[in-house]
Amino acid sequence: MVLRAKPRRHRRFEDVAQALSLAVAEMALLTMDPPWSVIFQGESVTLRCQGPPVHKQQPTAWYHNGKLLEHTETNTYRIQNARYKQNGRYECQSPGSTSSNSVTLSVSYDLLILQVPSHAVFEGELLQMQCRGWKVGSLAAVRFYRDGADITKPYTSAMQLSIPQAKAHHSGRYHCSADMHSYLSLKRRESQGLYISIKELFTSPVLSVASSAEPLEGSPLNLSCITQLSPYRPHTVLWYLFYGNSTVLQGPVTSSEYQVPAVGLMDTGFYSCAVRTESSNVQKWSPRVPITIKRVPISGVSLEVWPQEGQVMEGHRLVLHCSVATGTGSISFSWHREGSAEVLGRDSRYEIPSTQQSDNGQYYCMASNGDSPARSLKVQVTVVGVSSPFCSRVRALLLLAALGTLLLEVMVVHVLTAGSRAPKGTKQQTLMEPFAPGGDV
Repeated sequence: MVLRAKPRRHRRFEDVAQALSLAVAEMALLTMDPPWSVIFQGESVTLRCQGPPVHKQQPTAWYHNGKLLEHTETNTYRIQNARYKQNGRYECQSPGSTSSNSVTLSVSYDLLILQVPSHAVFEGELLQMQCRGWKVGSLAAVRFYRDGADITKPYTSAMQLSIPQAKAHHSGRYHCSADMHSYLSLKRRESQGLYISIKELFTSPVLSVASSAEPLEGSPLNLSCITQLSPYRPHTVLWYLFYGNSTVLQGPVTSSEYQVPAVGLMDTGFYSCAVRTESSNVQKWSPRVPITIKRVPISGVSLEVWPQEGQVMEGHRLVLHCSVATGTGSISFSWHREGSAEVLGRDSRYEIPSTQQSDNGQYYCMASNGDSPARSLKVQVTVVGVSSPFCSRVRALLLLAALGTLLLEVMVVHVLTAGSRAPKGTKQQTLMEPFAPGGDV
């Protein structure tokens, strides 16, 4: 049968698919049994590559110092009768996984060695090590040291040192010392120093405010507790707690989000979050973040005046009213007149019961809810007094009307008085009768 090469387009699609599958694949986990990074020459060790389960058995790839060592049908690789040439860094890749973590193997020819874990030790995990001599049972008075300081008493049992829940401060350079039997005498020996770094399980959290650290009253507040879990411990479950002014607001929960639907002024304070493992053996706190709830600022300040257009007769009442379109909280008002520093009033309504000429001017109001005050437009108030042309014309017309009425009354009285004095039998002439021509007066 003749095998034909696949079209280039199909190969390209397969490459993309493979890249996408690797992007979501888990990292393989490489362990050693026994779990020590240092062994004596001639000893044996088994490497185990653990990856996600696959439906079809496929070979596992093994690497030594970055070079392909071999493929095995199982997920284990056995090193027997170890020699110096097998020193170095090992990795593996199981089917359906990305390249594993690396472990380092050191084959020692010394008489006394300190055996430490070959795998990375993370916060909260057991840190265990042991001091071994070339011949079993030949050690006495074993001591352990970190950065030159003797740490034997708190942690040691026989030839082993155990720290149940390792912390970052347990990182350092370790070595051990012991009395070794040499023929018929004891000789004090020290191991080579090995540096142990306690890995961070997850980063110290940071509290993130979604919108602003100064949200407006009535708006939602969204908080996120951000941390990064080590890719070497992907199945670790983290629990989150949220604090406001040192009071627990939510948690422990597996959600890293917290929301307040509508904040008020009482929600002002310092916020923080904490992240911990399920057993609480590792717990970290974020820095505190100050959050200040702001009132909705005053806007749309308007002024109404009565009588309309601000013209009022002297002695009559003037009413001014101040209102706002938006703004929360307790709103205070103040009244002002242009050119004067005096505060005329402190209510939403300002009234002058009896206006005078001195009340002429431009008026405006100020509104505030504790933040920056807002100002209305100015309104011109004109008090119409007796000296104005309009009022003079009105008074003149009223005076003419009064004089006309008075003159009419005088004429009526005169006619009535003249009629009452005429002799009897004499015909009375009314105002409406004309004099006869040539007649007697």
